[in-house]
Amino acid sequence: MNYLALDFGEHRVGVAFADSEFRMAFSRETIDRNKTDLFTRLEELVKINKVDEFVVGMPYHPDGRTDGKNVVVEAFIRELAAHFPGMPIHTQDEAYSSVQAQEKTSHFSKKKKQKNKGVIDQLAAAIILQRWLDEEG
Repeated sequence: MNYLALDFGEHRVGVAFADSEFRMAFSRETIDRNKTDLFTRLEELVKINKVDEFVVGMPYHPDGRTDGKNVVVEAFIRELAAHFPGMPIHTQDEAYSSVQAQEKTSHFSKKKKQKNKGVIDQLAAAIILQRWLDEEG
């Protein structure tokens, strides 16, 4: 089984990949939605990587509220399901994944961090996917 994880954002989407044999997530790329059609690129990635399932980071609220960014992500998941009918889509709590990704890039200079926000999105997607692999395994 091959998995593609997405750290969804309105401007950028971090992408990570894993397979069930190695059970280790790898950051793949960041899709800049202002420059690239998201679903066209996802179709390419699914085909190239022979993806079987998606894992999408979900910004759950600690108090269980269903408003804010999780509503946006839920709408994206419905759109993803429409583009890839029959493909399983899992959600994984994305809490602090971006913070962890920023810590992993703390060696970057301030200017480089600003230029490479996409790297943080990729790493966040890998963290989300690794959590899902660890919990599902």
